[in-house]
Amino acid sequence: MSTSIQGYIVTLLEKKEIAKHVFELRFSKPEGFSYTPGQFVQFLIPNLEKKTPRAYSISSLPNDDYLEFCIKFLDGGIASEYFRSLNIGVATECKGPLGRFMVKDNPHETFFVATGVGLAPIIGMIRSLAEKKNEAHKIHLLFGVREEDDLFWIERLESMKQQYPQFDFAVTLSRPTLQWTGLKGRVTDHILQDIGTHACYLCGNVDMVKDVRTILLENGVHAENIHFEIF
Repeated sequence: MSTSIQGYIVTLLEKKEIAKHVFELRFSKPEGFSYTPGQFVQFLIPNLEKKTPRAYSISSLPNDDYLEFCIKFLDGGIASEYFRSLNIGVATECKGPLGRFMVKDNPHETFFVATGVGLAPIIGMIRSLAEKKNEAHKIHLLFGVREEDDLFWIERLESMKQQYPQFDFAVTLSRPTLQWTGLKGRVTDHILQDIGTHACYLCGNVDMVKDVRTILLENGVHAENIHFEIF
């Protein structure tokens, strides 16, 4: 027997550009809406005479009083153009929560890899995990984008590092300018060594996920300890 997914009406509260073509959107959280960090909702985008579903991961925590999303706007994209023109205070439809990309119990260290807006579900997962685990259980994040203009939420990550002593992160750019002094290259160039017992969570495009998963398996991580979401 199939289970229907609950539909909701949400109102746009905030919209701001946080990187090149990347926007942070916050919507009202409907009463009774419950989810686990890592899950997503489907927005029902008006498209001619029908409504087209588009999935976006939730980056906020369940105890926040809003639903936050990190969305890359693509020129001509049905959802991108809709959200680009959506004004503050306007209501829209969505349904959810959906997805099984969630942090599982693991007594060992946890390693996250995100590229681009793949950071959206992972940042909530890290926050929820850090609040549950003690300082002995380390949490690592490797975040990759192409250029400096693509970076976002770095101040938020720095704040999380101060708040959660067990958390650390590294940022790498695959196409940096000469002024960039941080890590350079793809995330595959900076995978941690000796991580056979880590629980690993990956979120980004299919090529990144495939390549990182291969490296993790070669480094002794068991397949059942590698979880991923493809954007």
